[in-house]
Amino acid sequence: MDTSLTVELTRSERELMLNILRKSPEVERKLVSTKITGNRYHIEFTTGELQGLLNGLASESNHTDDRTLANAYDELHERLEKLLEKAT
Repeated sequence: MDTSLTVELTRSERELMLNILRKSPEVERKLVSTKITGNRYHIEFTTGELQGLLNGLASESNHTDDRTLANAYDELHERLEKLLEKAT
């Protein structure tokens, strides 16, 4: 059974997630339709959706030539991975 997790994202982190090429339509809807609250986006993902996003972040990091962008993907990946580990 997939557990739900609320993920807090900055504007730039949300943009990174929107740039992931391979993500489910449900995750895309969640990212697009979320409203900002207190300078952060609070989005509820299942553990399965979060794992898919982690895979997408790793893929984007590995395929970009921009080191700054790759580092941003890696940092977000690391933060979300820790969140997922806590939940499971």
